[in-house]
Amino acid sequence: MTNLDIIKIAFRNLAKRKVRTALTIFSVVIGASSIIIMVSLGVALNESFDKQINEELGSITNIEIYSNSSNKGITNENINEFLQIEGVTTATPVLRTELRILANSGKYVGSFNILGVKPETAEILGYTTIEGRSLNSSDAGTYNIVINPLIQYLFDKKGKGELYPKWIYTEDDITEDMKKINLLNEKVTITTDKYYGVSKKNLNSITPENLKHKTYTANVVGIVNKPDKYSENQIIVSLDTLEKIQKDMKKIYKDTNNMKGYNKVVLKVDNVENVQRVIDNIKDLGEFQISSPVEYINSVKKMNYSIQLLLGAIGSVSLFISAIGITNTMIMSIYERTKEIGIMKVIGAKVSDIKKLFLLEAILIGFLGGFVGILFSHLVSFTLNKAAPIVMGMLDFNMTDQVLKISSIPFWLSLSSLIFSSVIGLMAGYFPAKRAVKIEALKAIKSE
Repeated sequence: MTNLDIIKIAFRNLAKRKVRTALTIFSVVIGASSIIIMVSLGVALNESFDKQINEELGSITNIEIYSNSSNKGITNENINEFLQIEGVTTATPVLRTELRILANSGKYVGSFNILGVKPETAEILGYTTIEGRSLNSSDAGTYNIVINPLIQYLFDKKGKGELYPKWIYTEDDITEDMKKINLLNEKVTITTDKYYGVSKKNLNSITPENLKHKTYTANVVGIVNKPDKYSENQIIVSLDTLEKIQKDMKKIYKDTNNMKGYNKVVLKVDNVENVQRVIDNIKDLGEFQISSPVEYINSVKKMNYSIQLLLGAIGSVSLFISAIGITNTMIMSIYERTKEIGIMKVIGAKVSDIKKLFLLEAILIGFLGGFVGILFSHLVSFTLNKAAPIVMGMLDFNMTDQVLKISSIPFWLSLSSLIFSSVIGLMAGYFPAKRAVKIEALKAIKSE
């Protein structure tokens, strides 16, 4: 008996018992689709998290290091040590100061967070260019600055200004009363006066000191993205320029803080796989506070992986139950075909061919059930993803644009389910096939 003959007989035998075969296949369909749909929920959760990481947490290869001391910051020697760590491509101290900016010849004023970094690292750290250009090494010591585009909406008319920086995260937060001040390739004035242009009602009981302030003329050379969605709207300037401004402010406001070094340093690592190793090396160098998205990502991904395993295990239960159905179907088939098995042995069929026949029938049931289960799972997944925004809208959740996939079925999941269903069929058919080859030919022919 050739393999082709075995295949033809297997299909013919399954076709003879249409209802039983269909019901057994249906049980596999339920089992396979349960696994796929359950795991797809976990996959979609992971994809949603990855998208959130990319949009909101910024570059996951950045490591932020903070000083643990109130009077001793991170020194240049520390920074040089960080740069010696394998995988670290760049490091920059970061200064942050809140200053008031005047635009349109002083007609508009606003309070903003000014960030000082080594200019050649600005784009590497995520401040990528939208218009104009980013900062580069030639901007060291100059008053060339780059801004986030939302900065242009956060100015007030002189004399009506707010005391503190306004907060908007995205363009969706822009309101009709916010006037856009085009700043690209324009000059602005930075002042050390914290209360310049603030309205009297916003000052309340504050009486500004009669101090001699300084102003600095700055050139807006570019508009850049924020490195992450929910970071502050900032103005970026060369590190040494902001150091000069801070030095002037200490004299003006008689600041006695003499902390040596920097409070914050940002490192860029060449590859996300190296981030954790770099963090471990930094911890060996001294007592620093370290912040990195990777630590948060790893903990959440472990949790998501556990959820996927749990969902997969729940779905697997129904598939193993369907394996019992396949076993039952094959055993009943043996009882009904005892005489047929005896005749096959008498006419010279090999024991191995008979075993192959029953195993193939079981595998076909598993394969067909798995294949139909994949199609059904994709239909359910499509329905869930289409229905989710509608349901959220009916529940008055105004998040339609942010809704990600509820279910996601990658190719590997479909293929794995098909293979798994076939293997389940093979395992379920092994015992019946073994039983079939043990039937004695003469007794089988005499049986009714």
